[in-house]
Amino acid sequence: MGLLKFLQLCAFSAIMAAGVLLNSAEPTALIIRFRRAPPPQSRFSTAIFRYSVERLDGSNACKKNGCSIHCKLDGGALRPCPTDIIVLKNLTVNREHKFLLNVTTGDGERNSSAYSWFIDTVPPTATIHSEQIYTNAEKLAIDVTFSEACNGQSAFKCVNSTNCDVIIKGPAHVLASSLRVMEPGIKYSLDIIISSRSMYGRVVITMEENICTDQAGNHFTRTNGSTIIIHFDRRPVLLDLWTSVPSNELVINGVPRTVLATNKMEDIKLFLDFSIPIINSTEQILKTFHVNSGNLMPIHGKIHANRRFVFELKNISKTEIITVELQAGSILGRTGTPVSPVAPIMFLYDSTNPGVMLSTSSPSITKESNINVMVEFTKPVFGFEASMVKLVGGTLTRQEISRAVYSLTVVAEAQNMVSVTIPAGKASDISGNLNLASNHLEVKHYSTPAISIALYSFVTAGTVATALAAAILSISSANLEAIGTVASGSTSVVALKPSLNLHGMVGHLQVFVLSDWFTVNQPIEYCETMKGLRWLIPRQKLPWSRDSASISPKHVYLAEEKLAWKLRSLATGWSSHEMTNQPIDLNFINSSYMHSISSKSTPYGLPLNSNEYFIYFLRGEPVSASNVVKRMENSKGWQDMEMNLFWLGVGGGSLVIIHFLILIFLRWRTGTPAHGILSVPRFELFLLILMIPCISQSSAFVIKGGTGGGIIIGALLLAIPAVFILSVSLFLIIAILIGSFSQYKEVKHAAIQEPWCTKLWFFFTGKPTIGKWFYREGRRRSAFLLRFGILFESWKGPPLFVFVNQSDPNTISKQTGRGKSGIGSNEETKMPTSEWLLGCARSSYIILDLLRRASLGFISGAYSLPKSSQSLCVLTITLVQFMYLFTLKPYIRRGVHVVESVSLLCEAGIFGLSISVSSSKLIEAKKLGFVMLALLFLTFIVQIINEWHALIKSILRLSQPQKNSFKLGLKFAAKGLVLPFLPRQHWSKVIPTGSQPIAGLGPVLPTSPATEFERRDTRRAPSAHPVSSMTATVVPVLSPGSPGLNVMQTTGPTTSDITLGGQRSGEGKRLKGLKFETKSEMKKLRELARASFSGDSRGEEASTSYALWPRYFSGEASLETP
Repeated sequence: MGLLKFLQLCAFSAIMAAGVLLNSAEPTALIIRFRRAPPPQSRFSTAIFRYSVERLDGSNACKKNGCSIHCKLDGGALRPCPTDIIVLKNLTVNREHKFLLNVTTGDGERNSSAYSWFIDTVPPTATIHSEQIYTNAEKLAIDVTFSEACNGQSAFKCVNSTNCDVIIKGPAHVLASSLRVMEPGIKYSLDIIISSRSMYGRVVITMEENICTDQAGNHFTRTNGSTIIIHFDRRPVLLDLWTSVPSNELVINGVPRTVLATNKMEDIKLFLDFSIPIINSTEQILKTFHVNSGNLMPIHGKIHANRRFVFELKNISKTEIITVELQAGSILGRTGTPVSPVAPIMFLYDSTNPGVMLSTSSPSITKESNINVMVEFTKPVFGFEASMVKLVGGTLTRQEISRAVYSLTVVAEAQNMVSVTIPAGKASDISGNLNLASNHLEVKHYSTPAISIALYSFVTAGTVATALAAAILSISSANLEAIGTVASGSTSVVALKPSLNLHGMVGHLQVFVLSDWFTVNQPIEYCETMKGLRWLIPRQKLPWSRDSASISPKHVYLAEEKLAWKLRSLATGWSSHEMTNQPIDLNFINSSYMHSISSKSTPYGLPLNSNEYFIYFLRGEPVSASNVVKRMENSKGWQDMEMNLFWLGVGGGSLVIIHFLILIFLRWRTGTPAHGILSVPRFELFLLILMIPCISQSSAFVIKGGTGGGIIIGALLLAIPAVFILSVSLFLIIAILIGSFSQYKEVKHAAIQEPWCTKLWFFFTGKPTIGKWFYREGRRRSAFLLRFGILFESWKGPPLFVFVNQSDPNTISKQTGRGKSGIGSNEETKMPTSEWLLGCARSSYIILDLLRRASLGFISGAYSLPKSSQSLCVLTITLVQFMYLFTLKPYIRRGVHVVESVSLLCEAGIFGLSISVSSSKLIEAKKLGFVMLALLFLTFIVQIINEWHALIKSILRLSQPQKNSFKLGLKFAAKGLVLPFLPRQHWSKVIPTGSQPIAGLGPVLPTSPATEFERRDTRRAPSAHPVSSMTATVVPVLSPGSPGLNVMQTTGPTTSDITLGGQRSGEGKRLKGLKFETKSEMKKLRELARASFSGDSRGEEASTSYALWPRYFSGEASLETP
């Protein structure tokens, strides 16, 4: 609708304008004709006009009447002009002019005419233009633009490369076929081909002269715009990225390397130098940077024609490895070529001062004259020397492990306090930061206390003497048994137990030695004593070891040799690679402040990468002294194991070889297999029990190292005690708990009223027990008890009770067992299950003891440095074993129970004191040390008394039954040692073989009685009845030629009468119905029964030693082996 109204308005306006023009138009009869006039475009400043005035019919209007002619130029004033011609001179050039001619006739007729022309004196020119003055392309497009149409003479043309109005100078030519007319006569386009054989250069493109004229006739003229220079460059654009951070030269592993490090923010400037100017701006370049820390800020005014750019880094943390990366591909040179990639630049910025920590592997109080001090800088430093250490109380030598860890050997002066400090400002790190002051380290030097020397010498002498005495007596008794068997022609056992609890005594001493591994600062007196007893583990310096490293469990010293560290893969964020066995050797050679380190300038060596900066200057490994000590412990894990296993193999192997040599010698001399406690594998089991702590500790040493091989070897070593304990458990289950091979018998007294004080005493020490292990019913007699008795003979088992009523001396005893028939009775009395379970728990005490030995050995070697948790752990284990011992009272001998209880309490006291020693002062620690020595002394005294008591009892048994003489027992022991070396023909001189009757008493499991005997002796003491009742069979043996019975067997009573049954079928027929009527016969049987148990009248003897009197020394009764 609005468009329609607009069109109507426009039509109305046009009609009104036409009407006005018609009304104003007046017809005229004069015509002015310009016969001559300058062209519309003229290059001349003079113009000639020839004109005439005519009427419509062509006649001259001014001929008759005359005319008044006036003219004006360019709007000037009218002035008279000639009637036919006028010449205008000195006209202004390069502008448009207008000539007006006004004619008036005499008749008053008027007319006027105007003429316009342009005076153009400027010659036509052309401008050559290209979008790329700098290029790397082979084809380039140019535009030729004329200032005005230039079509005179001949227009712009380009037929071919030789006939073209565009002239090319340089390694290029015009592609004529590419001529394109963009605007006729004004603008043209052409392609220029640059030769590919030239890498760089320039091409000059210009116009030919006088190629055309414009409308005014001006000839074409070249100008500066008619020529263009094209620069082409196909070479790569190079960038030199460098920094003003100070550089240092270090020789790392024998290779010179350049290290960039600073501690000043103002030093961190980055420079970018390009081989040619670039087209990017500073802001664009800034966006191509990638910096892992801080902010880059441009420094303006230093661009240098777009070839150099400068940036500075701000807002960096105190310590940082700076990595500057540039995405060079986003930057273009002026030829359009991207900048070639440039390697990132990396440097270390660190403004923190290196700290210093002094530590020592020696205790705060030591007797070692050489004290190794570890100087740990928090990062590598340079310029540190031994003269910079402030030392009081000794002399100093220096040894470098790495640039961050130094080993100082201080030779202490006797009985002096050694003080070591490092003042501040003595060394600097790679960035120029000076070190801080170190801590104050003090070590007190001492000599071994006399009380320690005296105590460990006493314990060593006592232990060795006891072991030798037990060994000599054991060998003697075994020899007597073997020679007696040959001489008599029958098998007898002189089963003395001189080493009844020797493994227990040595085991407790081993626990005391292991306690030195559980606390860092043990009292000097106690620590030195344990060092003197370390042969019990055994652990001593290897013979071929040349270093002076301490073998103390908690003192690890640095080795003399150069350390090689394994550089493992770094944490996330760094390049992951592994360098194995790479020694780090940093030698500072030279430094240069504000030296330009760039991709083209590496005056010293290749710069370090971020990975290497981290490894050599910031990494906690191997620079950390704690890691050094840890790695040294790992490296010495094998050495610790070797020190244990070497001496264990030497000692244990020597003893086993000696044992087998003795067995071979006896077999050769006597012609019989091994007898007595020398039987295999009793002695080997004894040694294996003693070896458990050493093997467990050795496995912990190598497992702690963390290496694959160490873990495998440690696991295999740990499998030895594990398999042994498991085997012992299975053995006890099959042979003892189930009762497949042996049976434990024990006397039970009935109707005894004891006072409360006695009951209280028995609560702590245990009741006197008369018990003995026998062969299981139906099993043939063998050396089983002697071969494997060490695993169970000292402890109670699931019992077969012999009940005795001591209130009535005439009461007949009976035997009861769990699910077994009463012996000597036709009735079956069942033992309660609780008694059987209690017996199983008692006989399993050895399992707990073996587990404790293995656990303490493993815990002692599992920690790099002693901790209070170790002492707490072993204290708990010891208390558990003590509670087990105190509650169940598993030992048959009450004396052994008391000795073991005292020993466990002393060990618990040692572990408890070890926990409190670390927080005690020096004087208090010394008092605690004396208390710990007292506990050790008490344990050893009670153990040695128990052992020598067993030795003396064994010697006395050798003199029986002739008389209870210690001197005679020693005489028999000496004979046992000498006899194997005498010729056999002399044995009869030493061993009498007369016709005296020889009675032998052998423990044989009884069978059901066949003959009953009435008990006639009512005057016999009640204490004799348990022994005789436990005796399975009494066999009086008469010598050849003696009148009477050849074999007589007596079965212990189980009913109101004493029964005597024949064990063998032939003997049973002869003895059936036979009764002992006289009191003397009954008394003799009881005495022989007591002899079979080899216990005293009070029942205190443990009865685990099959004490059998050598019948070849007298004509009295002897106890034969089962």
